[in-house]
This record gives sequence, structure tokens and C-alpha cells, in this order.
Amino acid sequence: YEGMKSFIRRSDLSRDRAVQRPERFSVGDKVDVRVTNVDSKTRRLGLSIKAREIAEEKEAVEQYGSSDSGASLGDILGAALKGDN
Repeated sequence: YEGMKSFIRRSDLSRDRAVQRPERFSVGDKVDVRVTNVDSKTRRLGLSIKAREIAEEKEAVEQYGSSDSGASLGDILGAALKGDN
């Protein structure tokens, strides 16, 4: 993709809206992204941190089981806290 310009839309900076702030990045920062669009006509790459986060979560669910296959983290923590009283 040499010679192509790349960009990340603000909404693709994270799944968490609270950290979708461009100012948290500096020129030269290295970030892990997923390529979401290749436009050879305009020579632009669309990149997304959010898409990478979603893909990693999906992969983890596939590898370790679905979120509804057992207790949630909240259930586990709630039971642990109740046991301390």
C-alpha cells in the first residue's frame, strides 16, 4: 500500500465513545488497526481501531465460548462479594 494515504474516522478510534478522542494520539504513534476499506482510485485506506477491537472480541468468544454459555463476570463478582459478607 505504498504511496496510499490512510485515515481513521473519529468514530473508529475505539468502541468506547469516551476514548474516541484524536488528541490522545501523537504523530508517530504506532497503533494496531484493521483495514476496513481500500480505494485504489483515490489511493486511500480506511483504518479502524474499533473494527480490530470487535474482531478480537469475536475471536475470543469463538475460542473460549459464547458469553451466554456460563456466568457473566458480573455474576461471578456478585457471588464472590456476597460470600465475603
